[in-house]
Amino acid sequence: MPTERLYRVLEILDEVLELPTAGRGECLDRLCGDDAALRAEVEALLDGDGAEEQPQGALAAPAFDIHSADPEIGRKIGPYRLVELLDRGGMGAVYLAERDDIEQRVALKLIRRGLDTDRDLVRRFHKERQILARLEHPHIARFLTGGTTEDNLPFFAMELVQGQPIDSYCKEHELSIEQKLRLFCKVCSAVHFAHRNLVIHRDLKPSNLLITADGEPKLLDFGIAKLLDEGLVPEVVQTASGQALMTPRYASPEQIRLEPLTTASDVYSLGVLLYELLTGLDPYRSRERRNDEVARAILEEEPERPSTAVRRRGDRASAQNRSLAQRLHGDLDSIVLQAMRKEPDLRYGSAEELARDLEMHLAGRPVRARTGTLRYRTGKFLRRNWLVLIVLGTFLGLSGSLATVSRRAAIETEQADRERESADEAMGFLVDIFRAADSTRSRTADPSAREVLQAGKVLALDLEDAQLQIIATSRLGEIFRNLGQFEDAEEMLEKSHELAIEHYGEEHEEVVARKNDLAVVTFDQQDYPLAEQKFRQVIAAKERLGQEPPGFQTTRSNLASALTFQGKFPEAERLLVEVLEERRAEKETTDQELATSHYNLAFLYYTSGELEEAAGNCLKALEIRRSQSKPSVARIASALNLLANIEAAEGRREKARELYEEALAIRLERLTEDHPQVATTRANLAAVLLGEDPERAEELLARALETFDAAYPGGWQAAVARSILGELRTRQGRFDEAEGLLTAAERRIREVRGAGSLPSRLARERLEGFLRARASLAAGIEA
Repeated sequence: MPTERLYRVLEILDEVLELPTAGRGECLDRLCGDDAALRAEVEALLDGDGAEEQPQGALAAPAFDIHSADPEIGRKIGPYRLVELLDRGGMGAVYLAERDDIEQRVALKLIRRGLDTDRDLVRRFHKERQILARLEHPHIARFLTGGTTEDNLPFFAMELVQGQPIDSYCKEHELSIEQKLRLFCKVCSAVHFAHRNLVIHRDLKPSNLLITADGEPKLLDFGIAKLLDEGLVPEVVQTASGQALMTPRYASPEQIRLEPLTTASDVYSLGVLLYELLTGLDPYRSRERRNDEVARAILEEEPERPSTAVRRRGDRASAQNRSLAQRLHGDLDSIVLQAMRKEPDLRYGSAEELARDLEMHLAGRPVRARTGTLRYRTGKFLRRNWLVLIVLGTFLGLSGSLATVSRRAAIETEQADRERESADEAMGFLVDIFRAADSTRSRTADPSAREVLQAGKVLALDLEDAQLQIIATSRLGEIFRNLGQFEDAEEMLEKSHELAIEHYGEEHEEVVARKNDLAVVTFDQQDYPLAEQKFRQVIAAKERLGQEPPGFQTTRSNLASALTFQGKFPEAERLLVEVLEERRAEKETTDQELATSHYNLAFLYYTSGELEEAAGNCLKALEIRRSQSKPSVARIASALNLLANIEAAEGRREKARELYEEALAIRLERLTEDHPQVATTRANLAAVLLGEDPERAEELLARALETFDAAYPGGWQAAVARSILGELRTRQGRFDEAEGLLTAAERRIREVRGAGSLPSRLARERLEGFLRARASLAAGIEA
């Protein structure tokens, strides 16, 4: 059928479907006039089957009211008795049926009485039964038996699937992007299995993909499926007037054009379904358009990228919406759009290939849908192994650092020679690291970041060049510290400090810098009194070297942090205010330094309970960080997390939840799943979800504790997470567990952070709430 003719049929159909059945004849008289063939084409679609209910954009509508009385109820068919009508279409009906001899419930499909004389319909019915009988797969509704009733009506029984359409299931259970992708991969496996058995489904849509109570998908309704082994050219399933049955919202361009179909048509429908699951939007705005407009859009319009659609059509002010767009940008945009290419031969070659790309994305590896450039593939490797990125960044910068050191004592010619030598040595060291890391692996395997670092540690200790060894051990120490491997970090930093003393002498700025590094790793290990002592020693050493106070603002800020964590608020505030005023007065001060000062003050005020001051400084830090030409999303996430803490402390839990969700999305995008910053935000988010979503709160706490216990054994962060878990146990009435968690957590937080800190006060409030709840229960029992 010509495209313009098809558009006219769809346009008339769309208008007729808006009318009650009694008024449709008059409308057809008006719209079709003397064109009997046009009217027959529309009427055939009105009486078709296998389509989704309106207003979902289906071309075919059920011919009967499913709620009307059904004379078949109670009838015995084979070993089954019909109990309840589940669904009706133009070709037949599906019933809930039970066996009398054993406990078994099935879905029984029975051809519609009166249509058993239509040879084409009976052939299609038998074909569906034949297709189901050959498809044994855990994610496809299973065929059980089939036959003919006493009055020669064909029927078959299949597995009764009780579940929700995949789109409503994902929405109701608030599945994450990762969870949706893993569920969708199972759907792809079912579709691919059908394709391997030479079956095209041709009507993939949410109502034909149900998710059971245990979260497993089941593919249903092969009523318009096609067996590819019936001939070399796949035929088109048609009504009596030659029109194809389809659901246009999920139909491929070749289905709209009534062309022969291949498995690529199902891949397209999977792409549309994935688009909707990820964005909550349909790619062609089907609900806002008539059916003919939807068909025209599928043939002529390129769908928006999912991330663009989320930004343009979603709530732009929503933090969750922004983070979703960011999450979809890149791989997922490309995967979805490749599946939805209008040219069948440019889509994925199979549903299995689509699933494989999704699995590669989940694993952080390059996907086929993206360009295979060296830049992209290298970026994916470094994304998976973020520590390797740090190794590359730090060691490729060694020559510059060495040049700075040597500049102090060298003349220009000697300096140039030394810089060239240092650059060569630094590059050679980097190459040696990767060779050592790769020496025990196959040629095709990537060395892990940890293997690279351990190899670098061994090589750094064997370097002959003193200056290169000082910087190499220092940089490796920084990397181990960021990883939370504090023993390795301390070993490298102590070695760097010793080498600096040997090379430069006690009173030298390089020695002081290494001493500052050791103070920082002590702070990270939560020994705040010792960190305070070390930072004071660094400040004293810098003063002896004649440095002015502005020259070591970072060290004074670090000292203030150590004081803050001990509850020594007045001195910490004095130091941070001094640093902020100095930075404001200096022309050389960067926006990032100003933002850091405001952030540090915000954290101090939050910890001491001065929430209004905390909010003002945190908002200022966030404003500066977001306004930068190349903003650091990691620092933005830190500010969002702190601002959420403040909102939660003020009792604005919903606002806090939104901010935590945004911070968590950013951190998951930039960091590994087991990074301590991710764990911190998970624990914070759990605290505001205890009342509204206790199951998710418990899951978040479990993951946070796993990270904290590995990175900071016995640390106060884990104690805070256990305090929050104790509150959850109190709410659940599990008082024995709650008491142990809350008591130990309150004691540990008080020991480390001081009794006057906000974390200590919150832990104490949770413990007091438990004691009140237990006392109320005891009083109720006694009464």
